[in-house]
Amino acid sequence: MINKLAGTNLAGMSTTRDRVDNDYYATPYIATEMLLNEIKFNGNFLEPCVGGGHIAKIIKQYYPEQDVYCSDLINRDYPNTIIADFLTHDFNKKFDNIITNPPYSLAQEFLEKGMEVINDNGKIAMFLKIQFLEGAKRQEMFKKYPPKYIYVFSKRQNPWRNGSPFDEKGKPWASTMCFAWFVWEKDSKSEPIVRWL
Repeated sequence: MINKLAGTNLAGMSTTRDRVDNDYYATPYIATEMLLNEIKFNGNFLEPCVGGGHIAKIIKQYYPEQDVYCSDLINRDYPNTIIADFLTHDFNKKFDNIITNPPYSLAQEFLEKGMEVINDNGKIAMFLKIQFLEGAKRQEMFKKYPPKYIYVFSKRQNPWRNGSPFDEKGKPWASTMCFAWFVWEKDSKSEPIVRWL
């Protein structure tokens, strides 16, 4: 089932755009590479929205000796993936790091669940729209869980619809949205540091 989002363009004309099933907007490889070039991670990893492995593949390249556990609500044939709802699944273990691109509408819930399954001093990194900083509900969440870093991309990142970097005409996707990596360290209460990638 594809959701339709209706709105108006700058000229006031009605617009309709198809939204991808299950919010499958994959993270460009370069976006994860930029994060891993900036931050050192220790220990194992969980990617709970693995999709086609766009983030997990890059983690394995940078940390070939570490375990990268993967789960997703949908089976997209990435090897060794647990097919489960991250928000309700009992993993029966804790993780040192979580790196993911969650459905934007559930990002707060993903962070809260992540804090339950992350080890002390573990890190959670989420690829999110910069507007995640807004909102009264999230204000309370940020008081409880302040990000350690916010890495804003100086060059626009274009999530890949349905996991492909190209549209039906073979052209790269273009986005008007600004994205950032939000990085939390468990139990950190320091003021967020904003940096640019």
